[in-house]
Amino acid sequence: MSGNDPTEPREPTGPRSRGRALLMAAVVVVAVIVGGSLVVAAGSDDGDAAASDGSTWPPALRAADGTSTATATRHTGPQGRVGQFVAKCQRDHSAPDDPIVFPGLPGRSHMHEFYGAVGVDADTTPASMLAADTTCDKPADRASYWHPTVYDHGEAVVASELDAYYRAAPGVDPTEVSTMPFGLALIAGDMTYSTPQPGESVGWTCGVRSTLSDEPPTCPESAPLTFLLVFQDCWDGEHLDSVDHRSHAAYSTDGECPDGYPVHLPQLTVSVTLPIFGEGHDLSLASGNVYSLHGDFFNGWHPEGLEREIDGCIRRDVVCDLRTNRSEPTNLEDLFS
Repeated sequence: MSGNDPTEPREPTGPRSRGRALLMAAVVVVAVIVGGSLVVAAGSDDGDAAASDGSTWPPALRAADGTSTATATRHTGPQGRVGQFVAKCQRDHSAPDDPIVFPGLPGRSHMHEFYGAVGVDADTTPASMLAADTTCDKPADRASYWHPTVYDHGEAVVASELDAYYRAAPGVDPTEVSTMPFGLALIAGDMTYSTPQPGESVGWTCGVRSTLSDEPPTCPESAPLTFLLVFQDCWDGEHLDSVDHRSHAAYSTDGECPDGYPVHLPQLTVSVTLPIFGEGHDLSLASGNVYSLHGDFFNGWHPEGLEREIDGCIRRDVVCDLRTNRSEPTNLEDLFS
């Protein structure tokens, strides 16, 4: 472990990587200002995510006709086709906090389930995550992952585990993938939807199966209910966060990042397994109905540890971790990848 301060802004590593992380102090100041003025309200039924200008998505992520272009291209089919590493994390706690959207404002958010860095709350910073313990099986993973609490007949459901898959996005040259900058904030999905969300940035499935559904399917006990969150894999190379928490990152298409997002990041896919199977469930989320599915990632990984995983697994195209429906027949074509 280097004696360098890991909280210092770092150049993203990897061939052709460009840009730099903003000073953390500046980001914290901006985040506090944003937290006091953000217009997204928990439980809204508007059906669209309100950006700072009142639009659904920032202009850079909207097509000419105004529709969203910020949709994920995810891996499907068997695992083992591309290099990956997986952090397996247990739930730490629940809290009505969100240190990305509502920093410094405890209790302002709907209820969330937190994994990874221990003790995350509204006042959490990347530096405090780095200094904390972690519920993940990789000691260097001090990041925080969170999602709205899931309810079944009004009772909170505690997830069995969270698996965080890190890979090059489909079509991306793995040697071009850069390390995520320390303090990066990402949000997958949109909490304001009350109808199916476009694309496949979020969805429901059974176990590690590949097919995603807008609504929770009925699952067998051998492959219980799971939801997926696919995060952006392109970065603008400069900002760790943005006013709408989206404009600084985007999804690649056919292995190419859109203009203004020159840095390829690992595609983070979070899989959350719930102890739910069979019939007779009435599911909802703290953010609204099942269509409001979303999740957050706040990067507190130790930079050297994350770089080691990315270099050893993604850039070298090595499958470092693998997960299956252990009690089901292992038909690889049905596995999530």
